[in-house]
Amino acid sequence: MSKDEQQQADLKQPQHDQFFKSTFSKPELFRKLLVWLVPIVVELLDLERMECQKDSFIDDQLKSHYSDVIYKIPVRGGNENIVVFVLVEHKTSPDPWVMLQVLRYVVQIWLREYKTAKDQNQLSDFMLPPVLPIIVYHGERGFKAPIRIGKLIRPIEGFAKYQLDLEVLLLDLTNFDQTTPPEDLELYAVLAIMQAVFRQDVADRIVRIYQKTKHKLNDSRYRERWLKNLRYAMISSKYMTREDVMEVTNQMSDTEVLTISPFARELLAEGFEKGEAAGIEKGIEKGIEKGIETLLRILSKRLGDVPFSIHDKLQTIHDLDVLGQLTDYALDCQTLNEFEAAMTPYLT
Repeated sequence: MSKDEQQQADLKQPQHDQFFKSTFSKPELFRKLLVWLVPIVVELLDLERMECQKDSFIDDQLKSHYSDVIYKIPVRGGNENIVVFVLVEHKTSPDPWVMLQVLRYVVQIWLREYKTAKDQNQLSDFMLPPVLPIIVYHGERGFKAPIRIGKLIRPIEGFAKYQLDLEVLLLDLTNFDQTTPPEDLELYAVLAIMQAVFRQDVADRIVRIYQKTKHKLNDSRYRERWLKNLRYAMISSKYMTREDVMEVTNQMSDTEVLTISPFARELLAEGFEKGEAAGIEKGIEKGIEKGIETLLRILSKRLGDVPFSIHDKLQTIHDLDVLGQLTDYALDCQTLNEFEAAMTPYLT
């Protein structure tokens, strides 16, 4: 495969798992999701002390295939060693054996906690911690797979009471339009985007989500979250066309909330697909121009007036991938000096 063919293939790679994990590994947003799904947790659990686990219990072989999010949460008003684990399995296809995967993770949590108690000579007071398993699903069609492990076990008369059973809490985002949406607009936008990427009217949905949330975009947290949502949708939806990208971008011009990499890369990909050198050149030119313009807006809104030295250096960059990497850094860096230092390796 040539470099151009590989680049085109990369453009079409959806980023569902990466988006889900990076989004809900943030305790603040996951807390909102959990309270919306299971309101009673506010009374039972100390959500201010919840800790995201780093998948340390998952086998190396499984790490490259699954993107679970696991939280450890102390019980409110109890001994700090009394905790509940919340395990989230993310799916974009209705895997009929997902409950077997969930059960394996639950058992691995228990084995890890048992080993810790044994190593610390605390088995006399030890009990297995409760685990709340959740499946978050979004895909082309509704989730029809079993959500109880008992449904995967062959029924034999007289044996039912001896069989293990476990049920998960299912959040099927294909039905998100029929649910009462979260009041928190940051969480609403994430879940609505996750639904939208699998819909043929994805562009119209993005615009509707934007219209509902745009009054919040003066807040840097909401604005940065929206940029990440938008970039995910544009890269991951197979229904987004070049015209859709341009239309969505135009619809957001009233708040100057634009994306860099997806917009430029879609133009570039369009040129590759048609095999037209003029299309590629035009895509690159427009992408770079729009990319630099939007990058400067991000820096200005986050960190204040951008010095001319950064303006001048950006004009020497003619690589779309480099602009995409610098955009990511612009969304996360703390000072303009940090950003300017990060530019140095890319300057021509």
